[in-house]
Amino acid sequence: MGLLGKKALSFGLLALLACLNAWSAQKPAASPAKATAQTGTKPPGAKPASLDVPQLKFEKYQLENGLEVILSEDHRLPMVAVNLWYHVGPANELPGRTGFAHLFEHMMFEGSRHVPGSSHFHYLEAAGASDINGTTDFDRTNYFETLPSNQLELALWLESDRMGYLPDKLDQANLSNQQDVVRNERRQSVENAPYGVVEEGLFHQLFPKEHPYYGEVIGSHLDIQSAKLEDVRNFFKLYYAPNNASLAIVGDFDPEKARELVNKYFGPLKRGEDVPKIKAHTPAITSERHAVIHDNVQLPRVYMGWLTSPIFKPGDAEADLAATILGGGKSSRLYKKLVYEKQIAQDVAVNQQSLILGSVFEVQATAKSGVKPEDLEKAINAELDAFRKDGPTAAELTRARNVIESRIIAGLETLGGFGGVADRLNSYNHYLGTPDFLTADIGRYENATTESIQAFVQGQLNGRQHAVIYGLPGQQDLGPEVATPKAEPKDPSKNNGEAVNPDAEWRKDAPKAGPASALHLPVPEKFKLANGLTVLYSERPGLPLVAANLVLLAGSGVNPVDRPGLASMTARMLQQGTTTRSALQIADRAAELGATLNSGAGTDTTGTHGIFPRRWNCFFMLRSIPIFRSRRSSAFAPNG
Repeated sequence: MGLLGKKALSFGLLALLACLNAWSAQKPAASPAKATAQTGTKPPGAKPASLDVPQLKFEKYQLENGLEVILSEDHRLPMVAVNLWYHVGPANELPGRTGFAHLFEHMMFEGSRHVPGSSHFHYLEAAGASDINGTTDFDRTNYFETLPSNQLELALWLESDRMGYLPDKLDQANLSNQQDVVRNERRQSVENAPYGVVEEGLFHQLFPKEHPYYGEVIGSHLDIQSAKLEDVRNFFKLYYAPNNASLAIVGDFDPEKARELVNKYFGPLKRGEDVPKIKAHTPAITSERHAVIHDNVQLPRVYMGWLTSPIFKPGDAEADLAATILGGGKSSRLYKKLVYEKQIAQDVAVNQQSLILGSVFEVQATAKSGVKPEDLEKAINAELDAFRKDGPTAAELTRARNVIESRIIAGLETLGGFGGVADRLNSYNHYLGTPDFLTADIGRYENATTESIQAFVQGQLNGRQHAVIYGLPGQQDLGPEVATPKAEPKDPSKNNGEAVNPDAEWRKDAPKAGPASALHLPVPEKFKLANGLTVLYSERPGLPLVAANLVLLAGSGVNPVDRPGLASMTARMLQQGTTTRSALQIADRAAELGATLNSGAGTDTTGTHGIFPRRWNCFFMLRSIPIFRSRRSSAFAPNG
């Protein structure tokens, strides 16, 4: 045993197992008389999943102004997530207006009539909020925050104020400021990010210039800078109206009180005009498109892209599964073949980006030094040809299905944020018109077969109907520089627009926090094994998952002076193989179980963390760690 291992054992070991085995959201209260309510139930005909699927109980109703409201109680913690989706994104943009939806997302944080400047953040941070963000994707824009449940009214006040009173404070100075911010974001996330302009080039090859997906989400410098104040105001009036939005509230709240607050803050806001349907057409690719783009990178990278089934349409689930089988981690086909066996690639990734107007199936691989992109592309095509010919094995399908299903379920452990309960309910509602799709969503992957995946690959990943981009080291070509106009002086009397909604005196002051709910944390059981391992065990109602942390009480703080980085390197090596399992075998087994494994080192600790869909699978992680190579069979054999 090395120096770090001896130090770790001398300090002691800690294992934490948090078992989550029953979804316990409370039954929603009856819906109000004036609202059309929808309560979550299991969709008819949905095939049961092999993993227990939690039932997300919710209530959905609509205000008279068209705002859709989704309420889902969860009283495990005194927290509440507020999640607001607007049904607008680049898919709604017109030619010459790329990046407009994203620019407007930034404008939403520039202040409204009763919440001026950056005080939106100040109010939330002072209230103890987390996950404060706004994001834009191709087909939607959303805003969310998670905060103590006694601060729910504050969040509704803030969100309703910018929905109803943002134009009152929109001026040229704010617009110019955010144009600069977004253009700098483009420089950072695209132009100065390795391969950023290359991936953007893939979208330029897949979609015609007049298509709203052509410019990706960020848009071009020219279009961003060309936005006028009147354009921004008109965009707000059309797309940021109650009838083009859905509000999800998830967590510790009283449903009757929540409905009262929603009606108070959002009910008086005027309904907007009906949003026109998206008319963009996505033409099929009928021949291979090939391009070379130079970037400030050291190694060539190959991008390959196909247009595939729209989100939640037939073939979309098969695309997710195929992407996981081909490039979902070390257990995937391309990773094994290109990185481990042939050793011609540094990394491989495959992804299905599911969208309304047509999805994008993307393969990317970075060549090792000295490897030509043509040879890398040839090796990728050879694996794709074999996949088309033979399809996936039953074991590959099982692994991919478990990985995807576990990822969906694990996200539900959080109320808000990306992939949390509020986000998922709102996502289903946005794309499908109902939040009630979790069981059916899991069922899509359960219903997929090796034959249906092979049919998808043969039909939609046609070798001649795709785009190929070589990202090569060299000088970028970013086109002509777009000048930034001289900033105009701030003149509220000149720039403020006409109010959309009538004001009310009670809106001017932030609401006070309500009574705080009590926090009841579980007390874990504690015991020690004969080998000295201390175990903390806590069973908690919730999801059919297990979280396990193995913590060694030593980190970079005990690195030898002549061996800096030893703790971090040791942590990274924990998943690179043991005396009985290779790195690929560990990856295969983890994928088969639907488990995620991570390891890392801090100043005082080194640890491995795993999330597993079944209670007994957590012992696989402990058995796989090198320090247990001589003890694991006796300590954990019963559940191996």
